[in-house]
Amino acid sequence: MYILLQTIYYVRFLNSNYMHMKQISFTSLLIFGLSMFCMAQKDNSKNQKNRDTIHPTLTLSKEPRFLMNIHGGYALGLGSTFKFYPDDVSSVSVFVPGNGTPGKSTNYRNPTKGLGDGFRIGGGFSFILNDFINIGMDLDYFKSTIKKTRDSSYLETQISSLMPGPDEYGYQERKTISYNATLITLTPHITFKAISRPKWFIYNKIGAVVSFRPNSVQKEVTDITVRQGWQGFYKDSLSQAVTNYEWGIKKPALGFMGAFGMQVKIAKKLRAFGELQFSHIVFIARRRSLTDFAVDGRDMKSTLPVSLREIEFVKSFSTGSNSNPDQPVQALIQRIPITYIGVQLGIAFQLR
Repeated sequence: MYILLQTIYYVRFLNSNYMHMKQISFTSLLIFGLSMFCMAQKDNSKNQKNRDTIHPTLTLSKEPRFLMNIHGGYALGLGSTFKFYPDDVSSVSVFVPGNGTPGKSTNYRNPTKGLGDGFRIGGGFSFILNDFINIGMDLDYFKSTIKKTRDSSYLETQISSLMPGPDEYGYQERKTISYNATLITLTPHITFKAISRPKWFIYNKIGAVVSFRPNSVQKEVTDITVRQGWQGFYKDSLSQAVTNYEWGIKKPALGFMGAFGMQVKIAKKLRAFGELQFSHIVFIARRRSLTDFAVDGRDMKSTLPVSLREIEFVKSFSTGSNSNPDQPVQALIQRIPITYIGVQLGIAFQLR
């Protein structure tokens, strides 16, 4: 019995020592593994530092987002709804024969194009919003002129059996009418890049056109020839009248524009661009005032009544409102469109 109890005790002692040794062995392995992991991480850190020293990381600098530009070009006026005030008469001819029936002939001709011909120059800035869209603002100066002529004639003859030749009175007139429009425009716009490469890109551009001080001047130069005949003798006389009007335009005048163009990088911060541009803006006339009227160099403005010097353009009126010579004449509101297509070239500078 005693031997059996000793045997059981010894077995328990061996099991206890075995479990204790097993725990010590597992703990030693865990500590050894953590030590190796830390040493490996330290070596990787040293190797990474050495690689960074040998091959430094390259950081690309950002391109400047602001650009300034100067530009200029020439535009051609397009056919539009432009009308010369008050009508499109090109010639009037009246013939009064001594022994016949009087006759009258009137010809009309629509303008083939409106205001829009001329040079333009300006500058502006733009901001690169992202890889495909730019926004910007341009300030431009533009001046355009359009002309037409109107011929008028009157011929009257009287035949008498007592006279060796007919009595004759002839009047001929050529009036040259010109409109001059001056615009200083502000154009906010947005540019869409259609095809983009590192050295160039093709783009479309749309924008609004605003003119805060539109100006339009009308000038008429009338050359007059008068011929008087009596019994075969004739006397000719020449005269010239110059009339200037200023149109009162509603402010601001509004319009729109669109363009298709290409921009090329020619230096680090320098780019060149060219574009084909379409633009349309409308002047709404409120008033027309006579500023000068001279006949053969003599100022005759004061001899004309107010009704011949001033026109007010209104939405509606009646014929009775124009009966007072001391009041401006009323007429329907006139719209003067300026439509053109032109070529524009320019240089853009990238800012820091």
